[in-house]
Amino acid sequence: MSTFFNLPNELMLNALCSRFPCRDQQIRSLATLISIRSAPCRNIVLHGLEATGKTSITKVVLDELSKKQTNGHVNNNAADDDDIRYAVIKSAECIGGRHLFEQTIGAVATAIDWPESVGRCENLAQLLVQLSKLVEGRSGSSHNGRQQRLAIVFDGIDRQRDAPPTLLPALARLTEIIPNLTTIFIVTSPRPNFLHLPGVPHIEFPTYTKPELIQIISLTTPSPPVPQGTKETKEVWTRYCSAIWDSLSKHSGRDILSFRAVCLRLWPRFIRPILDGQLNPSPFSRLLVANRSLFQNDSVLVPSLVSNAPHSSSLVPQTQQSNLQGIATQLPHISRLLLVASYLASYNPPRTDSTFFMKAALAKRRKKGGGTALSRKPGIGKSRKIARKLLGPQAFVLERMLAIFYAIGEDADSLPGQGKKSKRKELRNLSGSADVLMAVATLVSLRLLIRMGGPNQDVLDAATKYRIAIGWEVARGVARSVGVEVEDYLAD
Repeated sequence: MSTFFNLPNELMLNALCSRFPCRDQQIRSLATLISIRSAPCRNIVLHGLEATGKTSITKVVLDELSKKQTNGHVNNNAADDDDIRYAVIKSAECIGGRHLFEQTIGAVATAIDWPESVGRCENLAQLLVQLSKLVEGRSGSSHNGRQQRLAIVFDGIDRQRDAPPTLLPALARLTEIIPNLTTIFIVTSPRPNFLHLPGVPHIEFPTYTKPELIQIISLTTPSPPVPQGTKETKEVWTRYCSAIWDSLSKHSGRDILSFRAVCLRLWPRFIRPILDGQLNPSPFSRLLVANRSLFQNDSVLVPSLVSNAPHSSSLVPQTQQSNLQGIATQLPHISRLLLVASYLASYNPPRTDSTFFMKAALAKRRKKGGGTALSRKPGIGKSRKIARKLLGPQAFVLERMLAIFYAIGEDADSLPGQGKKSKRKELRNLSGSADVLMAVATLVSLRLLIRMGGPNQDVLDAATKYRIAIGWEVARGVARSVGVEVEDYLAD
């Protein structure tokens, strides 16, 4: 007779623990809370810093439990009848709440092999209806007595862009309405009771200690190897990683990814005396003395950390973060013009648009030598004490920014490989094109533009307002890269 409670297959757990060292407790806890015949939970929270194995372990555990040949338990009774399906949704790939709901429905439909097309999903109510439809349709097509479960993983949900404050509690409430559903939230640092539900199990993924890091990194095979053999290579590599941690990564390496990148980066230079035949692998102290300059110079450490860290801007000095002149060479021509137009729309009052951007007014200003200031009355220029470019940016609507974009586009440099006529034709063809809106959405995703309004406001709404997020120096550099002088269009 089959029992109500069975632990997951021990062979499967041992294989996973050997694959992910130093994470035995997390693997066994997660497998028990997901497995159908163990202790399945409605909601599970996995939390920990970056590069601690949360996402990788979750995917592997769900993948093993979804296989029939490994979905056994201690007693192996009726285990082949269990059916676990899962869907992983990455919040980093979703540009908004509606996109998150669409991705969730699409991932679930793919996971359960839904034969029909799914409908639109624009809010939480439609998400509940669509998920209920998919789960009920899957249960109705199954055999009687077969136990099924669906797991939805929201990876990085605490960093979801434009998320309403009720998003996480609402997602946690889905399991109360939809049967046989498990929701897994992968976050960095959860707030107390952030799901507004009591009794939600939390599994912590702590940062790796030095012995754990050395144990994991020692499984990596460095290149090139030491000529003396595999055993000597492993011994030198282990002691070398310990020295790297004590001298460099202990204070600046935040995770295992940056630590491994630094070790692999410096390894060829460290064993160069061995490859040249000057030294032997032992004693190891001679290698340290010969490479003491390598451990004293931390300039080789910064590129590895910046290229491998998930949020590399936090590792770059503040003076380098403020220098964003590289935007002029990384953004396309149209995106740079949109960025300049956004800056002008943020810092120019709407009443000055007819003065600066109408063709007749522009020709008149050029004819007089750029002097709308000549027509001012005495005393008006002295009333303003702070330059407008030093004031904070103001919000603007999308239509006004696009009008400025087409006005300054005719005065900008031609597109690469095009003349002035083809440039005007190109601007006319862009009128109403989705490429412009896509470029605006890209600038918003890069945090160069900030979308104003409430969290539930539609991105495609015409009344949506934006605000520029760059300063005067960056705007002037970007404008000059496309042949526009911001000073000619900026109000005093």
